[in-house]
Amino acid sequence: MDAAIIQSLTRLTEEEQAVLRGQRVRQDDYSVSDAFIVNSAKLLDGQTLALRPHTRFVDFPEHGHDYMEFMYVYAGRISHVVGKETLTLEQGDILFLNRHARHSIRRAGQEDIGINFILSNPFLQTIFPQVENNPVMSDFLSNNFDDGGEAEYLFFHTRDHFPIRNLMDNLIYAIVNREQGVYTGLVSLLFTYLAYYRDTLANALRVASPDAKLRRAVFDYLERCYPTATLAQLATTLGYAPAYLSRCIKAVTGATFQQLLQQTRMRTAEKLLATTRLGVEEIARAVGYENQSHFYRLFRRTHGITPHKYRKNAD
Repeated sequence: MDAAIIQSLTRLTEEEQAVLRGQRVRQDDYSVSDAFIVNSAKLLDGQTLALRPHTRFVDFPEHGHDYMEFMYVYAGRISHVVGKETLTLEQGDILFLNRHARHSIRRAGQEDIGINFILSNPFLQTIFPQVENNPVMSDFLSNNFDDGGEAEYLFFHTRDHFPIRNLMDNLIYAIVNREQGVYTGLVSLLFTYLAYYRDTLANALRVASPDAKLRRAVFDYLERCYPTATLAQLATTLGYAPAYLSRCIKAVTGATFQQLLQQTRMRTAEKLLATTRLGVEEIARAVGYENQSHFYRLFRRTHGITPHKYRKNAD
């Protein structure tokens, strides 16, 4: 590994210096959600793939992510708690967590160097065709993409596998130097190696939790009923009081029901603009907006351009 990169990965960060002065982990630095779901936009800096050293000297509280993450332990050891499971990663080990999983991380010392890799969904979508037949990673990625998917992790003991260790050094070097042209090839190769060396898979777990079941029920309902969907109707279907269901949805997804409904409607409008010749007014009504001006405002707020401009760019 390049000496300058090793130095950058091991030196104290500003956050760690603040922790040593007595400051706790600041949730607002990572999340825009009360449920502490780490927001990829805060970490990716405009990229589709990024890394950041794990914050040491403090117990990192339980949190989720809106992206798939994996940690590689470059030196020492780091323990994660996922549900009731404690997973201790030694030097060279890798832990994958899908975007539905929550975990906490026990205090790491100065010699314990963990590197978190942040993989956005758009990046993983470009990888998926290359690993669609991968017996280890394909189901894991599919579950990660599913809005109603279940929490899942994959834990690999890769300390003694030189090809994987060497590949991780190359991936770290490429990301630090922003050599984006090789990201896809390196991550695809990593997934291939992990499937080839299947004996390295030490533990895997998919958790059909109540939270996962609620997420699936909410997203299934929105996909089916987005033109006329209401919180009250969903609450009646699931047998909850609307106010209670509203709090539960915010807790397990990091967004309100109305935000999720708007996201679903906007995604559908995008598809209709790109793949049909329906007029904008027809599309607005089709996705649930009778007021065309309101639809225009929401679409422009979401995409930064008008529906007509979006369609022109998609042609």
